[in-house]
Parts: sequence; structure tokens; C-alpha cells
Amino acid sequence: MNDEKKILVAGDIHGRVNACFSLLEKIKEQKPDEIWLMGDLMYNGPRNGVPDDYEPMEVADMLSSIAVPVFGIRGNCDSRVDEMLLPFGLEDYRELVEFGRKFALYHGDLGEPKDYDVLVYGHTHLPVAEQRGGKFVLNPGSAGFPKGGYPASYAVVSPKGMEVLSLLDDSPIKAVSF
Repeated sequence: MNDEKKILVAGDIHGRVNACFSLLEKIKEQKPDEIWLMGDLMYNGPRNGVPDDYEPMEVADMLSSIAVPVFGIRGNCDSRVDEMLLPFGLEDYRELVEFGRKFALYHGDLGEPKDYDVLVYGHTHLPVAEQRGGKFVLNPGSAGFPKGGYPASYAVVSPKGMEVLSLLDDSPIKAVSF
């Protein structure tokens, strides 16, 4: 187990160039070993409206510039053709073992996985980092359309635990230790 490994988790960018730019800045600052993108990357979705900074092709180009391994999860607003614009695939569901724990990654609009130590999802645009019973749950919130009065956000996962941070100033929003 690599005690120094760091994973950056983000999602629900929804084609917003400013959100993607801020996320790329956090990637430079945080220097993660991996990135997990939890879906709804390029399309704004019918309920979100069309913001001034909506440029899905530019967001695809920006995401393509990420130099560390990316695991992409397909969200309900991601079409299968969106994958053609990205150098990484989009999966409906992925299991990974990190820090001695089984992580289940999915967007959140499909049925919840049952077999996991840590559930990571997006979709709700609400940040979560907590322990529920003997399991852990993480939602990085939304980079593009945050809800519930929360700021745009992303998360960092390390051997110590999980923390959701403001995309604007890195102030902590939610955190849980392993």
C-alpha cells in the first residue's frame, strides 16, 4: 500500500469551462496520482439551463490534457458518443481496491452497488463524506452546478480518509477519516 498516494475526485462539470479550468488548477496544486471523474462531464442537462460558460468541446479538450491516470464514470447526461472526445473511457460502474478498501464508483442514477467498503458517486450535486455503519460514502459535490447552498467542490481521497473541498478556496466542506 502506498501511504503517500492521493486521488482527486470530481464530477458534474456539465460542460462549464470555468468550472473545468478551476478543476485543472486544483489538479496542478494537489498533484494527485489518479483522478476519478464521477460523470456528467460535458453536457449541461435539461434541468440546468445553458450557462454563459457552456462549451462542451472545450471542456473535452481540457479534460484530455490531464496527464495522470483518469477513471471516468458515465453520468446520466453523458452520451456514449462523448467518450469519443476523451482519451479515457466512461464506465457505468467500476470497482477499485485502494488503501486496503474496496471502492465502488458509479454516478448515482442507477441502482446502488451492494458490495463495497467505500461508495463514491456524483449525480446529486451535494457533497458527502461520512461513515454509514461500517461503510464509507463520498460524493465530491458538483464542480459545475453545486446545490444545497454549497460552493463548487471536489474531493481528495488518501490513506487517512476523504475530504470534500471548495473549488474556490480549498476550504473544507465535509470530511471523514478511515
